[in-house]
Amino acid sequence: MKPAKGNDAVASATAKPGAENTAAPDTTGVNAAPVAEQAQAGGNAGAQDATPKNDAAQPADTAQSTPTAGEAAPAPENQDAGNAGNTGDAGATATPAGNDAAQPADNGQNAAPVSPAADNGAQSAPVAEKPPFSPELVIDRARELATKPYENPHRELPGALADLNAAQYAKIKFKADQAFLKDSATGFSMELYHPGYMYDVPVGINLIKDGKVQPVPYSSNLFDFADTGLSDNNVGAQGYAGFRLKYPLDSVKSDEELASFLGASYFRVMGRDQVRGQLARALAIDLAGPSGEEFPVFREFWVEQPADPWGKVTVYALLDSARVTGAYQFDIFPGERTVSSIKATLFFRDQIQKLGIAPLSSMFLFGEQKRRHFDDYRSEVHNSDGLLIHNGQGEWLWRPLDNPKNLQISSFLDQNPRGFGLMQRDRDFDHYQDASAHFEKRPGYWITPKGDWGKGHVELVEIPSPDETNENIVAFWVPDAKPKAGDSLEISYDLTAMSDGRELHNMARALDTRIAPIPGGDEDNGGIHRFILNFRGGDLDYYMDDIASLQADVSASNASVSNVRVVKDAENGGVRMMFDLAGTGETPTSNLRAFLHYKDRVISETWTMPWAF
Repeated sequence: MKPAKGNDAVASATAKPGAENTAAPDTTGVNAAPVAEQAQAGGNAGAQDATPKNDAAQPADTAQSTPTAGEAAPAPENQDAGNAGNTGDAGATATPAGNDAAQPADNGQNAAPVSPAADNGAQSAPVAEKPPFSPELVIDRARELATKPYENPHRELPGALADLNAAQYAKIKFKADQAFLKDSATGFSMELYHPGYMYDVPVGINLIKDGKVQPVPYSSNLFDFADTGLSDNNVGAQGYAGFRLKYPLDSVKSDEELASFLGASYFRVMGRDQVRGQLARALAIDLAGPSGEEFPVFREFWVEQPADPWGKVTVYALLDSARVTGAYQFDIFPGERTVSSIKATLFFRDQIQKLGIAPLSSMFLFGEQKRRHFDDYRSEVHNSDGLLIHNGQGEWLWRPLDNPKNLQISSFLDQNPRGFGLMQRDRDFDHYQDASAHFEKRPGYWITPKGDWGKGHVELVEIPSPDETNENIVAFWVPDAKPKAGDSLEISYDLTAMSDGRELHNMARALDTRIAPIPGGDEDNGGIHRFILNFRGGDLDYYMDDIASLQADVSASNASVSNVRVVKDAENGGVRMMFDLAGTGETPTSNLRAFLHYKDRVISETWTMPWAF
């Protein structure tokens, strides 16, 4: 990451890299914008998603603060519907800026030539041929856009579309036989999302073939409106909301969702045998801050016709927001672990107090630790169960997620991080018992920075949520340097959709966190609680024959730790680490850390967790 030029560096915090600084401020004024009711829709690989707003029609990240005045929260993303939300006023064609009048896209094939206009039999003057597409064209567009005043991209939808409820909107389907980019030699295809419901930003969509840009004009004939009351001749809309790419992920003859771009700057990628879960997005600006969050949007896309058989697909995107513009390139490599290699060039109209890079959004309602109780037949409900960090010092940190009673923000100070991600480690269906949502198949997202990202911190935001329809978990990188007006910034990283992330290292992993109160403690100081942590995997089995030399290192700020022990877990494999925690009355909170070592060798991740007595 090339730092923004001319930035004032923020003084580094005193905590050592990897330390977790946790704040639990009052939520007044920083609660997420309310999310409308959503409808269920089919998930990947035929799985039905039981989280209507969280997965069927994705909301704006609910860990976000209420948008500032004059800005609308980003629209949610729907599952399988011909989802949309980017449309201009009725009757106005949404032709992408910077392109000539839209030519018929012909679903990825070359459009038929347009005969030049004639005047009294005289031939028109030849039209100068446009230069071939290059990534620099998008960068130039973003740079130029940053010099102009910001124009709010949200538009009023025609009433027939704006009045759709979630269930009606979910019925609008793209006609699969009209897919773009379809080529049996590459396996890729592209489907579009229709405007309607909560989607009100017109998005330009272009195809790139043989270096030439071909805008995709709006056509209602591409959609099946089912029994919504709409038809292809009375929609009264132009433009699209976004798109999704499909690919035979699970077998050579299948056709699953590979990636989708829909709503604000949200996107997702999926690998083999995965269903829709967490989301990624381009940027987070002042998320959970006192001034309210700013939501960048993708205003235009360019999708390149794949050329390599069973290779990659490339997407370019133009980002716009009140204080920043950007040019993004996504090189997406499908597979068991789908990788999206991301490059971004950002241009700043104004200073940003907290810039969130590579943000990930997920949902955590409750897990085995059960700090908050819900009347539910399921034992666990979450898209992700922990934040994994590989910091610049080489330490692996595991932070279990929580659904706290109050807004909770945790910061992990670092320099040049090696990676971080929200993971779904628990892959056992029996732990969820949800045959519709299939939480055990939700992907983990791992961010691998390219280049030096400098000083900053990984920030984890956990928002209280009463149900599973909210994306109440967000994790992202915050650089110390705050970009100012006129600055630019280049960012490169990989986003990998994987299962539980066990392939990332060979250390023992912290898999379960269970907590129970112990009678007899000082209730005025929060009482005594017993922690039971399960560690498995990596090289742990190698050391099990000498378990007497296997030690637990447990520390807690402003608290007393006792009764520390490590025992063999004969039922699940690995070991159980147990300890008791009691408050001292000095402060109402504590930061906990624990890891395993054999003699002088650290053999596990460092488990870390904030605690409120």
